[in-house]
Amino acid sequence: MRKIILDTDFLSLPCEEVSVEEGLEIAHELLDSMPGYAVGIAANQLGIQKRVCVIDVDKTIILINPVITQSKGEATYWEGCISYPGKSVLTKRFASITVEADNHDIPLHFSTNNILECVCVQHEIDHLNGITMFDRQYTE
Repeated sequence: MRKIILDTDFLSLPCEEVSVEEGLEIAHELLDSMPGYAVGIAANQLGIQKRVCVIDVDKTIILINPVITQSKGEATYWEGCISYPGKSVLTKRFASITVEADNHDIPLHFSTNNILECVCVQHEIDHLNGITMFDRQYTE
């Protein structure tokens, strides 16, 4: 089991694409290493610079090389992150997104009908792009 990366400089680096086969292996390592209180984890949070993340809100969703292809609306949400223990920020996110990933045959849709899942997907994809929740901080 790997340790969670707490290094902002490392987490600011974009991740590389990966094959579906390697991505599934990484996803299982993510699931094994994800703390019980977490609802998502990206590969770079374990020091693996590959485009793989796992979301586990109501069901486990593995995303390999995910890309947000459509987005609508805005939603604000208080976010935390396992790489920044004890910290939280109010973020501005999309209210609805469509995601394409190499391990899914059809696009996946997320919305504020399940806001935690929708925000978590955006949060983890951001990690893969080298973006942290602090980059999305919203102040009125």
